Amino acid sequence: MDALTLTAITRELRQTIADGRIQAVLAPDEHSLALEIFARGQRHWLLLSAHPQYARVHLLPTKARRGLPYDAPLVLLARKRLIGARLSGIFQPSWERVLFLTCEHPQHGQTRLTAEIMGKWSNLLLLDADGIVLEMGRHFDVRRNQQRQVQRGAAYEMPPPQRHKTPVDLVTQAELEQWLATAPTTTALWRLLLQQIGGISPLLARELAFRATGDRQASVAHPNCQSPTLMAVMEWVRSLPTQGGWSPTIALHPTTGQPTAFAPYQLSHLGHLQYVDSISEAAYTTYAAIVGADSYAGRRRQVQRLIELARRKLVGRRISLGEQAVSEEQVAELRRTGEWILAYAWQVQAGDTELLADTGTELLRIPLDPRLSASENAQQAFARYRKAQRAAQRIPDLLAVVDRDLAYIEQLQSDLHLADNAPQIEELRQAVLELGLVPTPKKRAPVPRSHPLKLLTNDGLTVIIGRNALQNEHVTWKLAQAHDLWLHAEKVPGSHAIIKTGGRAVPPGTVLQAAAWAAYQSQARHDTHVSVLVTERRHLARIKGGRPGQVQVRQARSIMVSPLKPPAEE
Repeated sequence: MDALTLTAITRELRQTIADGRIQAVLAPDEHSLALEIFARGQRHWLLLSAHPQYARVHLLPTKARRGLPYDAPLVLLARKRLIGARLSGIFQPSWERVLFLTCEHPQHGQTRLTAEIMGKWSNLLLLDADGIVLEMGRHFDVRRNQQRQVQRGAAYEMPPPQRHKTPVDLVTQAELEQWLATAPTTTALWRLLLQQIGGISPLLARELAFRATGDRQASVAHPNCQSPTLMAVMEWVRSLPTQGGWSPTIALHPTTGQPTAFAPYQLSHLGHLQYVDSISEAAYTTYAAIVGADSYAGRRRQVQRLIELARRKLVGRRISLGEQAVSEEQVAELRRTGEWILAYAWQVQAGDTELLADTGTELLRIPLDPRLSASENAQQAFARYRKAQRAAQRIPDLLAVVDRDLAYIEQLQSDLHLADNAPQIEELRQAVLELGLVPTPKKRAPVPRSHPLKLLTNDGLTVIIGRNALQNEHVTWKLAQAHDLWLHAEKVPGSHAIIKTGGRAVPPGTVLQAAAWAAYQSQARHDTHVSVLVTERRHLARIKGGRPGQVQVRQARSIMVSPLKPPAEE
């Protein structure tokens, strides 16, 4: 999002939410704030993101969702000073990627919410009426950004101008002539403009080059590349902030049709364009295609990190156990070593470091501890033997536990991908924490309860589908009766589904329909065909020491179905 796009956003915000009342503040993810603003009889949601790659400001078409389990200091202070405040001013310094929202609170006075949309240096800040920084979303190491330091309690300073560049609103025709004359003839015009002019993006530079020459990849040697033509194009772009003429546009990929770029003007240098009503719509549509429109993305990423940490620890534990594993041959060899030392004890002298033992088939070289007697060396060998013997008996069981937990982690991963609301995601967070593999916060928020999916088949039978491991446990062992049918995608993590039979025979069509739903609610939902296990619940058994939702299937049949998304819950 460049300065010109932010100018178009500013104009839109002044027309929609200026003088509105801020009613809610939440954090969709660790980089963003979302404000609910009531203005002109309508409720609006404004997103301000300081994401290092996708920083942006725009209105949202739907309600924002809280994405983090705990609120950062910026969120807490913003909630305190902004909720109930009037949005009295919306200001962007000319050709800067900085937006100030001035908020007047009846109790806390004036606060300026500041969004700096500057790539990897993007930030969100709260300033008081005197311009003192109250809080910020991102804290940069002094060593990383030596040109500018923003600190809590210090006066806010605007970002420094881009060095060795002429601001876009100050470019003259004489400068354009000089740049064209001194640049190598193979230099792309758009690259030259980007290098010399401050406040423009690569997208805008390509548009300027195309409008001036008819070729977005034109070099400075192109016959249409003349300073008067370039100056006319510069005048066009400089007139947009004051005279308007906005034309919000989305560029679409020629084969997939997915949005690839957007701008507040017609993207003449790109084909396959889609025109929309507002720059916020263009921004939302494009970023939704690039980074996803998941309302719960913040929550999901938090739980994803916990799952990855738990998986790494389990893999490390498995490697460690594998290194400790001892084969039966190694155990037997340790025992024989002790026996041979005792057999040749008469031959061992004080200070010997090695014993040569003739077994009749070979000559063994057995290392000895010179500080110990023959008997003591034999006892040491027998001690290693007993330890190895215990390890040989214990490690397979420990490896089985680790493999069981890795399978559970895979189930949680699949559950997280399929989760479609906050309670489901929070249940998964709780499930990961209960494994004891990741740090548990001292303060734990209450976990909202989610519920299994309850549907009716075409034949009127009830199907209940668990949407995560905890729900699977409940569905299988609490809601299902012995003769109810149980379904699960074969050999992949997924939901437990049951068909409530009521003791009646189940029509084949119902089994196929429920199996298709179970296939969709699994890790294999994007496969063309999925094998689904079908059995009566009485043929299942709990796994001793198993995690929630882990079962042993004693007998079942398999049917092949195409995954089908379940309808809305009845």
